[in-house]
Amino acid sequence: MTDLATLVFRSAIRIGPADRDVWFRAMQTELEFIPAPQRLRFASGCLAAALVWRIWTPDGVRRASQGGLVAASASLAALVTILTLLGSFGPLAPMMIGLGVFYAAGAVATARWGLRGMCAFALGGIALNTIIVTAWTGGFMEPSRFVRALSVEAYLILATFLGVAALGRALARRLEHGR
Repeated sequence: MTDLATLVFRSAIRIGPADRDVWFRAMQTELEFIPAPQRLRFASGCLAAALVWRIWTPDGVRRASQGGLVAASASLAALVTILTLLGSFGPLAPMMIGLGVFYAAGAVATARWGLRGMCAFALGGIALNTIIVTAWTGGFMEPSRFVRALSVEAYLILATFLGVAALGRALARRLEHGR
C-alpha cells in the first residue's frame, strides 16, 4: 500500500545526500511505527531535512543563488518585453527594449559565469544607469518622473541582485571552510 506519506518519504530519500543514507534508513524504520494521522507530517519533516542538506553545501548555495538570480533577471526581461509589446511605454519603448535586453544579458551572464557573472552584470548596470541618468540630466531635456522612477527602480533591483550574489558567494565560502 503506497500512501502520500510514503511517496513524500521516498522523495526525501531521492533528494537527500548519500552521506545521510543511514539516517534515512533509521527514519524509514521509524515511519513504519508512527500512527497514520502523523505519518505525513513526519515524512514532510524528512523531506525538509533532505532539501536543507542538499542545498546547505557550498555547491548547493551557489546553485540555489545562481538559479534564483537567473530566474529573477529573465523574469524582468520578459516583463519589460511584454509591457513594451503591449505599448505601455509609448515613446520610451526603445529605452525599455534596451532595458529588457540588458536584463536578459544579466540572466545569460549569471547562467554562464555564476555569481561572479551576476556581480559583474549588476556593477556594470549600476555604472551604466549612473552614466545614462547623468548624461540625460546634463542634456537639453530634464528626465521625466517616470524615467527617474525607472532609474531608482533599476538601482534597487541591481543592488538587490548584487547583494544576493555577494551573500551567496560569502555563504558558500564559509561552508567550504566549515565556519
